Amino acid sequence: MQRNTFQKRLVLDVLRKMANHPSAEMVYESVHKDCPTISKATVYRILKEEATCGELLGIDVPKDVHRYDHRTDKHWHIRCRVCGKVGDVELLAGYDLDNYDFPDVWEAERMSVSFEGICPECKITKEKA
Repeated sequence: MQRNTFQKRLVLDVLRKMANHPSAEMVYESVHKDCPTISKATVYRILKEEATCGELLGIDVPKDVHRYDHRTDKHWHIRCRVCGKVGDVELLAGYDLDNYDFPDVWEAERMSVSFEGICPECKITKEKA
Protein backbone atom coordinates (compact mmCIF):
# COMPACT_ATOMS: atom_id res chain seq x y z
CA MET A 1 0.00 0.00 0.00
CA GLN A 2 1.35 3.38 -0.96
CA ARG A 3 1.40 6.18 1.54
CA ASN A 4 -0.21 9.49 0.68
CA THR A 5 2.40 11.83 2.11
CA PHE A 6 2.44 15.61 2.07
CA GLN A 7 5.37 15.48 -0.34
CA LYS A 8 3.56 13.14 -2.73
CA ARG A 9 0.46 15.34 -2.73
CA LEU A 10 2.61 18.41 -3.36
CA VAL A 11 4.46 16.79 -6.29
CA LEU A 12 1.25 15.53 -7.89
CA ASP A 13 -0.53 18.87 -7.41
CA VAL A 14 2.36 20.72 -9.04
CA LEU A 15 2.44 18.28 -11.96
CA ARG A 16 -1.30 18.69 -12.57
CA LYS A 17 -1.06 22.48 -12.40
CA MET A 18 1.88 22.56 -14.81
CA ALA A 19 -0.06 20.49 -17.38
CA ASN A 20 2.78 20.91 -19.89
CA HIS A 21 4.33 17.45 -19.89
CA PRO A 22 7.20 18.49 -17.63
CA SER A 23 10.42 16.61 -17.02
CA ALA A 24 11.25 15.47 -13.50
CA GLU A 25 13.68 18.38 -13.25
CA MET A 26 10.96 20.88 -14.15
CA VAL A 27 8.65 19.39 -11.51
CA TYR A 28 11.44 19.49 -8.93
CA GLU A 29 12.21 23.16 -9.65
CA SER A 30 8.55 24.11 -9.24
CA VAL A 31 8.03 22.03 -6.09
CA HIS A 32 11.25 23.34 -4.57
CA LYS A 33 9.93 26.93 -4.75
CA ASP A 34 7.05 25.98 -2.42
CA CYS A 35 8.94 23.45 -0.33
CA PRO A 36 12.69 24.19 -0.21
CA THR A 37 13.35 21.22 2.07
CA ILE A 38 12.22 18.60 -0.47
CA SER A 39 15.07 16.76 -2.14
CA LYS A 40 15.47 16.15 -5.85
CA ALA A 41 15.70 12.41 -5.15
CA THR A 42 12.32 12.48 -3.40
CA VAL A 43 10.61 14.23 -6.32
CA TYR A 44 12.17 11.86 -8.87
CA ARG A 45 11.23 8.81 -6.77
CA ILE A 46 7.62 9.95 -6.37
CA LEU A 47 7.24 10.56 -10.11
CA LYS A 48 8.76 7.19 -10.97
CA GLU A 49 6.61 5.31 -8.43
CA GLU A 50 3.40 7.05 -9.54
CA ALA A 51 4.13 6.31 -13.19
CA THR A 52 4.87 2.67 -12.36
CA CYS A 53 1.54 2.24 -10.58
CA GLY A 54 -0.39 4.06 -13.35
CA GLU A 55 -1.28 7.26 -11.51
CA LEU A 56 0.84 9.25 -13.98
CA LEU A 57 1.91 8.62 -17.52
CA GLY A 58 5.63 8.52 -18.17
CA ILE A 59 6.26 9.57 -21.76
CA ASP A 60 9.35 9.07 -23.85
CA VAL A 61 9.43 11.83 -26.42
CA PRO A 62 12.00 11.31 -29.18
CA LYS A 63 14.95 13.75 -28.99
CA ASP A 64 13.96 14.87 -25.49
CA VAL A 65 14.20 13.92 -21.82
CA HIS A 66 11.66 11.61 -20.19
CA ARG A 67 8.56 13.58 -19.30
CA TYR A 68 5.43 13.05 -17.21
CA ASP A 69 1.78 13.57 -17.97
CA HIS A 70 -1.01 13.83 -15.40
CA ARG A 71 -3.42 12.44 -17.99
CA THR A 72 -3.51 8.66 -18.03
CA ASP A 73 -6.25 8.23 -20.62
CA LYS A 74 -5.30 6.98 -24.09
CA HIS A 75 -3.79 9.79 -26.13
CA TRP A 76 -0.58 10.50 -28.00
CA HIS A 77 1.90 13.37 -28.04
CA ILE A 78 3.41 15.84 -30.47
CA ARG A 79 6.71 17.67 -29.93
CA CYS A 80 7.65 20.97 -31.54
CA ARG A 81 10.91 20.47 -33.42
CA VAL A 82 11.83 24.12 -32.80
CA CYS A 83 11.11 24.87 -29.11
CA GLY A 84 10.52 21.36 -27.73
CA LYS A 85 7.02 22.06 -26.40
CA VAL A 86 4.93 18.88 -26.06
CA GLY A 87 1.19 18.77 -26.70
CA ASP A 88 -1.56 16.17 -26.58
CA VAL A 89 -2.94 14.45 -29.68
CA GLU A 90 -6.47 13.23 -29.09
CA LEU A 91 -7.67 9.96 -30.60
CA LEU A 92 -10.53 10.43 -33.02
CA ALA A 93 -11.20 6.71 -33.06
CA GLY A 94 -10.23 4.29 -30.35
CA TYR A 95 -7.39 1.90 -30.83
CA ASP A 96 -6.98 -1.56 -29.48
CA LEU A 97 -3.87 -3.72 -29.52
CA ASP A 98 -6.07 -6.57 -30.78
CA ASN A 99 -6.30 -4.74 -34.12
CA TYR A 100 -2.63 -5.40 -34.93
CA ASP A 101 -0.93 -8.55 -36.16
CA PHE A 102 2.07 -9.29 -33.95
CA PRO A 103 4.64 -12.05 -34.50
CA ASP A 104 3.85 -15.41 -32.90
CA VAL A 105 4.42 -15.63 -29.13
CA TRP A 106 4.68 -11.85 -28.80
CA GLU A 107 2.26 -10.22 -26.40
CA ALA A 108 1.96 -6.45 -26.82
CA GLU A 109 1.27 -4.64 -23.56
CA ARG A 110 1.35 -1.00 -24.54
CA MET A 111 1.36 1.15 -27.65
CA SER A 112 3.16 4.47 -27.92
CA VAL A 113 3.06 6.90 -30.83
CA SER A 114 4.78 10.28 -31.01
CA PHE A 115 4.48 13.01 -33.60
CA GLU A 116 6.87 15.83 -34.40
CA GLY A 117 5.91 19.15 -35.92
CA ILE A 118 5.88 22.86 -35.21
CA CYS A 119 3.80 24.60 -32.54
CA PRO A 120 1.66 27.68 -33.37
CA GLU A 121 4.05 30.12 -31.66
CA CYS A 122 7.10 28.84 -33.54
CA LYS A 123 5.17 28.77 -36.82
CA ILE A 124 4.27 32.45 -36.43
CA THR A 125 7.88 33.34 -35.58
CA LYS A 126 9.11 31.34 -38.59
CA GLU A 127 6.62 33.05 -40.94
CA LYS A 128 7.67 36.52 -39.73
CA ALA A 129 11.36 35.79 -40.37
